[in-house]
Amino acid sequence: MKIKNQDFLKRENQSLVLEMILNDGPISRAEIAKRTLMSPTSASRIVASLLDEDLIREVNLISEGMGRKATYFIPNENSVLSIGVEIDQKDIRIGFMNFVGKLIVLEHIDYEPTDPGEMVRFISNNIREIIERENITLERIVGVCVGLPGLIQNETGNIILSAQFDWKQVPLKELLQEQSGFQVFVDNELKLKALAEYNMEADPEQETMAMIGFGSGVGSALITKGEIYRGEGNFSGEIGHTIVDPYGIYCPCGNFGCLQTYIAEKFLLEEASKTMPVNSMDQLFTAYKKEEKWAVNILDKAITYAAITINNVVCMYNPDTVVLAGSLIEDYPEVTERILEKCKNQIWTPVTQTFQLRKTKTGVDGVVVGAAMSVQRHFIKTIYFNREV
Repeated sequence: MKIKNQDFLKRENQSLVLEMILNDGPISRAEIAKRTLMSPTSASRIVASLLDEDLIREVNLISEGMGRKATYFIPNENSVLSIGVEIDQKDIRIGFMNFVGKLIVLEHIDYEPTDPGEMVRFISNNIREIIERENITLERIVGVCVGLPGLIQNETGNIILSAQFDWKQVPLKELLQEQSGFQVFVDNELKLKALAEYNMEADPEQETMAMIGFGSGVGSALITKGEIYRGEGNFSGEIGHTIVDPYGIYCPCGNFGCLQTYIAEKFLLEEASKTMPVNSMDQLFTAYKKEEKWAVNILDKAITYAAITINNVVCMYNPDTVVLAGSLIEDYPEVTERILEKCKNQIWTPVTQTFQLRKTKTGVDGVVVGAAMSVQRHFIKTIYFNREV
């Protein structure tokens, strides 16, 4: 038991020092020891182990007030690569991120996922093609994370349900690990995008951020003190399946009157098709801008329910920041403006001044960034060198 505790402490200390260098470098041994409350000897040993593994490198800077060169440490940006993948309804995005959070490769590939097995082979083949084309050393890659909509057990990597793709009980992690040969993680896309958004602007006063996605579905994600709030089974945030009218229309989840049936694109198009032959959101939005009554009625109703969703999230979580995302928000600025305007009268008065409400800044690549970031976070937290430190 004592040996296990010692090993755990070593692993924790190595992770702590590496994360500090990643976030605060250039930083000296003395500063590392001071911030971590380690002895100078222990801090020096950990730094030496990170240097041996080529995860960090030395830089010489003029020491302030001393007028002489001192040794500081920064991350070795080329030492580690993580791969982020987003599976969308009409395309797949693949990004390779270096150790300082920069996407060195980013590809958008037209592809409509149908069979999970075929999709896994498609992703694996494209990752291999990128590796060969970019001449990437396999040993640098520490893992792959896939983000997609649906109920996903992130610990097992199993897709319980993805209504957008009509997938149930798909062992995606197992399938992709077998095909790719890399360690694989699978998570809900909105949770990953929220993670990227939270870390884009490191604000020490921002403890809690909620993201709400309006697009092919409706969902939310909560980041608190830098960590994804998951709930039991990673199912937290499925606000789209809260029931707003038990006598409403049928939802693929099996219930009637789910919130997403009033906002999600599929249901908006189905409603529009009862009046006009509409095949895309662009067509619906064009009619909306022309102030055609049927289109205005459909989108105004969706906007009202979107504002209700924001109010409900704020009342439940009381976050510092609420970020709006999803294709309905990112592709149609006028809709976003109407939602923000609607919120002025829809948000419960006592909480109106307690949070910032804004549109996402990560854009279409937010899921890929969050996915790659989550791989690196796992690598940092589990790093361990079997040597005396």
